[in-house]
Amino acid sequence: MKNVHELEKRYHSLKTLSEAVSAMKSLTAHHFRQTRNSLPAARAYEEMIERIVACIDLPRPEREHTSRGVLLIAGDLGLCGGYNTQLLNETIEYFQQNKVARFYCVGQRPVNGLSRAGISVSRQYQTPTSVDGLTEVLLQLVQDVMVDYLDEKFESLDVISAKFEGVGQFQPVTTSVLPVEISTEEKVFDPSPYVDRDHLVAVALREYLFIQLFQSLLDSLASENGARMLATQSAGDWLSNKLGTNHRQLMSMKREAATQEVLEIAASLRGAPSDEL
Repeated sequence: MKNVHELEKRYHSLKTLSEAVSAMKSLTAHHFRQTRNSLPAARAYEEMIERIVACIDLPRPEREHTSRGVLLIAGDLGLCGGYNTQLLNETIEYFQQNKVARFYCVGQRPVNGLSRAGISVSRQYQTPTSVDGLTEVLLQLVQDVMVDYLDEKFESLDVISAKFEGVGQFQPVTTSVLPVEISTEEKVFDPSPYVDRDHLVAVALREYLFIQLFQSLLDSLASENGARMLATQSAGDWLSNKLGTNHRQLMSMKREAATQEVLEIAASLRGAPSDEL
């Protein structure tokens, strides 16, 4: 009976774990659909902002781009396979090839790996788990980056993030964000007498930076949730197989225990004196 009790405990533990993984899978699927549905609108808005910025003809600062700022967009979700590992490897390779003055990191999980590689984080932010949380993170991030850039703490900004290519498919990419380099045939507007040019440039630059980082965060969030969906699917299948195997073993042992109990009763009845029957 001891083995039966152990199998029952294991079966209930596996069932509880399976229910937790199933809940994680459902939540991840919801966030994934929400993020994926937001991508087309974000890309359309990004294109429009780029056209507006090109029409304003932003001044090009004369900098050598030898001192770089880097933003790593990683993840905080569990069961994502090698998502953070690939981004971490891309970041370490970047640091080996470039001189980095400021390093911004979105996400907690890569920090230990960065520390082991001798990379210190200047500013760190928590990864949003849904589209609804992107704006709050971005407002602080864009403010910090803009202040440091205008204070010339770095000369250019590159973003290391995941490019979404489908469910469970992504590619680590490095995107140059600052200074603004837009090649277009849009007509440049004449300066307006009603708006100070410096103010207009600051607003346009902030909005450009915001949508660029918003797009990168959306791609990363879709990639992270896509990787997690595959991981939870695999974990669910493994748990389902284990539950089936455990259930069959449990039923077999219970049948054997019941048969043994019947045999023992029958044997005791055969050996009992006739007056006890």
